[in-house]
Amino acid sequence: MHNTVYDSTVDNRDYFNSIYGLPPNISFPNPFGFGIMNTFEDPLTVGPSNTSMALGRAQGFYVLNGYKEYTLFHLFTTNITEGQSKGTIDIFGQLREVDPVCLLTVVGGTGAFVGARGLASCTLVEMDHTPPAKWTLSFGLDLYY
Repeated sequence: MHNTVYDSTVDNRDYFNSIYGLPPNISFPNPFGFGIMNTFEDPLTVGPSNTSMALGRAQGFYVLNGYKEYTLFHLFTTNITEGQSKGTIDIFGQLREVDPVCLLTVVGGTGAFVGARGLASCTLVEMDHTPPAKWTLSFGLDLYY
């Protein structure tokens, strides 16, 4: 899953796939962005390169929900449109930047994945904070249906 955040300072309007909403209305320091939401539609590929074979798109949002550490609560649907198995997989859970592997919950699916449940193990492959911020996540799925 490849994420590129919109950044007006580098004018990447032609190739971004996620955007932050307005920050919370607070007047004190907020070092971990608590309460900020990002909506995304990220490409899904077979491998870690964004030029790898496309599988589909992940559409959803995350909220920065850690007040004392950098954590993101994700809720998204993967739309698998290529390959033998087509359908959607619904995933939610929290990612902590400090964890090498995070486990998220699979709560449903459609098509080839109808009724799916299980775990999505998420690993950070690459992160680049240079504007525009970009990162790549790798997912392994243990599905039951």
